[in-house]
Amino acid sequence: MKYKIYTFIVIIIAILINCTNIKAAENEQYTLMEDIDYTETIENIKNPERGFYSTAFLKLMPEGSKPTNSGANLVHLRVDIGNFSKAVNGIEDMEFTEDALNALDETFSNIRKKGGSVIIRFAYDGFNGKANLEPSLEMILTHISQLKPVFEKNKDVLAYVELGFFGPWGEMHTSKISSTENVSKAIDLMLDVVPENIKIGVRTPNYYAKWLGIERSTLNKNITKKGTDAYRVGLFNDGYLGSESDLGTFANREIEVEWLENQAKHTFYGGEVVANYASKTPLNTVEYMSKEAFKTHTTYINSEWNYNVINDWKKEIYKGEDELYYGKDGYTYIQNHLGYRFVLRKSEIVDKIEANDTIKIKLQIENVGFANLINDKKVTLILEKDGSTYELPTEIDATTWNSKEVSNVNIEVNLPENIDLGTWNIYLRISQEGNMSEDNNYKCIQFANPDIWNDTFAANYIGKIEISEIKQNTEIQDSEENEPENNKPESNNKPENSKPENTKPNNNQLDNNQTENKKDTTTSPNILPQTGDSNSVKILLMVISIISSIIIFNYIKKII
Repeated sequence: MKYKIYTFIVIIIAILINCTNIKAAENEQYTLMEDIDYTETIENIKNPERGFYSTAFLKLMPEGSKPTNSGANLVHLRVDIGNFSKAVNGIEDMEFTEDALNALDETFSNIRKKGGSVIIRFAYDGFNGKANLEPSLEMILTHISQLKPVFEKNKDVLAYVELGFFGPWGEMHTSKISSTENVSKAIDLMLDVVPENIKIGVRTPNYYAKWLGIERSTLNKNITKKGTDAYRVGLFNDGYLGSESDLGTFANREIEVEWLENQAKHTFYGGEVVANYASKTPLNTVEYMSKEAFKTHTTYINSEWNYNVINDWKKEIYKGEDELYYGKDGYTYIQNHLGYRFVLRKSEIVDKIEANDTIKIKLQIENVGFANLINDKKVTLILEKDGSTYELPTEIDATTWNSKEVSNVNIEVNLPENIDLGTWNIYLRISQEGNMSEDNNYKCIQFANPDIWNDTFAANYIGKIEISEIKQNTEIQDSEENEPENNKPESNNKPENSKPENTKPNNNQLDNNQTENKKDTTTSPNILPQTGDSNSVKILLMVISIISSIIIFNYIKKII
């Protein structure tokens, strides 16, 4: 009998707790932000590390090297290093001089100032198509080693390294020294020289297979894991869609495209489209590319070659499955879909919170591009009201927003201490450095939605929140109301956690108490609640509710 009474009490407590949790959930409803257009625009957006590239040439010499410059969004930097090879200078193979390396460093700096990023390739033939002008393999490896400090210093500008060094144009063919054994040694060294977050590319899948020690015919079964060297090695293709084999790039197109379907999710893939040499139906058309490019995850194409093919794209009318581009020219479709292209499809926010509360946001973001974002970026929230701003770090990893998928992105971030009350605009900022006050808005990513981009913050508007005062505990209020007047303190009864006066932040003020940004999936983990946060009470109630339910279950089981 006594046991039954105890159980009855536990049941009542469980019911009350569940009712409390339901009420808390009701008070935490997400609101759809209706002032946002969730449709895609067909605007050409110059987001970093994707799209049509422009070429820039840099000639390095032992002395007198002059840095080059480019104002392009994506620069294919072609570095002529022939003067350091005996086959070109007629004297001896030479190491890079300090003068030459300084010119390369200054070139990176010039491109950074213009807001661009770099795909780089080195060649010994001056990019003139001449064979067998390389120095010895030992000197090639020495040259690669010498690049390490320059790459490390400029890793923010460096998007991708096409291995190069071997063959005419650095295309790794038609050369006595470009054996798979020699190229494998260069790959190993380049992986050490290039900062670990940057990927490198080789000219054909065969080089990759031989380096990894697997059969080329089984490449479609090769699934690499993050953290391994193989995860960082991709492909560049200067025979893009030229024939059934892409002018000798592929041995078995079906198998090797299937390999790229996985490998190019996290490595760059692109190159130069060329004239048609296919024996049957041409591949270098908008109709064909708009299908296969989603499999190969094509991120970049030379805007200057082949002129005739690119002009044909501008004349060809898009006839694919995307209704948004019906009647538009094929060039516009390809231009917009190279690499990643993010569209905000839904933004829901708990839009009424107290000053000690947590910002809670649910987003749906679709990647309609051919490829993914390859290199890591920082994702932050910008809060703005009447000229005051905060930038709050999140743990969102935008590289996981896969092509042709809608990603559910959940964000929970604590409000800054002493934030002003009122209505704040919220922006999502995806940037290279994650520091709006210092990074000069370098390499920030714009969503392909109309009218949500803010040029000042280089961020995407996602909604508003209304911040109100912290409410006092009801029991405390009741006790204070019943307390005799002469027992009440004369000091101000404002709660300890409420906003003190004159705490309005300066422009671009950052909250230094936020947790550091770390790589993670699209869903940010819960950040620990602040003192007095109702979340801790909810968690405690939930635990008690679960324990109560277990006791009830065991009791019913005994009765039965």
